[in-house]
Amino acid sequence: MNFISFDSRKLFSQKVSTLSSGNKSPQRLRYLLPIYVRGGGPNWQYNNFKAAVRLSLYYNRTVVAVPFLGHRSHHGDFRDFQQTFDIDYLRELLPVATLQEFQRDCRGRVDAILTPSTIFPTFIAMYETHYNGSRDTFRKTWGIELPEFASIPETDEERREVFDKTRDVECLGIFHPINVFGLEVPDGLEYEPWADIPMDSTISRATYSHVRRAPLIRKLADIALDGICENEPFMAIHWRNKTGERCMNPSGIEKVCRRILPMFLNATKNIVVKGIATIAHRKQIKCIYIARPSYTNKIDAWIAEEIDRVFTADDILLMKDPRLSVLKDDNYVLSLVEQEICARSNLFGSTWLSSWSKFVAEERKTGVFYFYPFPGLTEEISLLV
Repeated sequence: MNFISFDSRKLFSQKVSTLSSGNKSPQRLRYLLPIYVRGGGPNWQYNNFKAAVRLSLYYNRTVVAVPFLGHRSHHGDFRDFQQTFDIDYLRELLPVATLQEFQRDCRGRVDAILTPSTIFPTFIAMYETHYNGSRDTFRKTWGIELPEFASIPETDEERREVFDKTRDVECLGIFHPINVFGLEVPDGLEYEPWADIPMDSTISRATYSHVRRAPLIRKLADIALDGICENEPFMAIHWRNKTGERCMNPSGIEKVCRRILPMFLNATKNIVVKGIATIAHRKQIKCIYIARPSYTNKIDAWIAEEIDRVFTADDILLMKDPRLSVLKDDNYVLSLVEQEICARSNLFGSTWLSSWSKFVAEERKTGVFYFYPFPGLTEEISLLV
């Protein structure tokens, strides 16, 4: 795969420097509407939006700021884009439209859809379910009509044909942007948004640095950090092992969970926690923040045996500052605040295959480590950390 060359980087930098929120040239008013309201949790949606930003930069399109559907633990309601990310700061990088602007300018219709490069036959039913659910949501919630599922290409050849025909389409949608691989980009480059663009590529770094959390989220993180680690260097980890969802789900996996849970807990205490402590001691870090779901709290006590001071969301919720009271009844905002804390930490431990961890790891330039390579973990256990 070819990545951005020196000349392309220079060209891209010149392009970015000319953009502003006031740039309303006809070419830049071609829209790219990311469709991600069905198929994954909030952070999966955030990563879809980042992929759409990168594609919009490549193709000189205006990205549409679609709201995010909260996790079922967040009551499953939609959250306004500006409650999540700083739209004004993003507009310093590229033009960003609201759904209302898209609905007005496109007369409530999406003219064409770009989709994943290949939909495997076994996945067609799942994609159709997600797409039809998205189509229903866009129609009922925002008055925007998406094409029928039958109009979506299912092979690479069909997708390329649609793409060639839609280069100049004003009102273009993109279904699950993180899964759209291999699209042609200027100067003959290829683009794979999920896996293969390096962290330090110009376009990725610009995206990661400009898709930042909303001002309120950053302010709440400021307040919380005043009560964490006394402003000393600290490590943060995101502990999202995959046994939680699987073993809380009663359907068909009880025997697997009975077998794997004892092994997993033993590996967590004797390998993962010891590995985290070794890294902390090597870096002379004596304080750690643990971001984790409530059902994975066993790790708190184990880490407390190795590291002097341990903080979690429970400590934030006990803080006396009244401005933090909003977090007690809003897990969606609390999760964003925890991400902001992890992004600002001196060192971040990332859970493998977690969209939550992935978002934080990408916005950091350095200081990220993963648990799965720790010596002594079996392949089966490493896939859970």
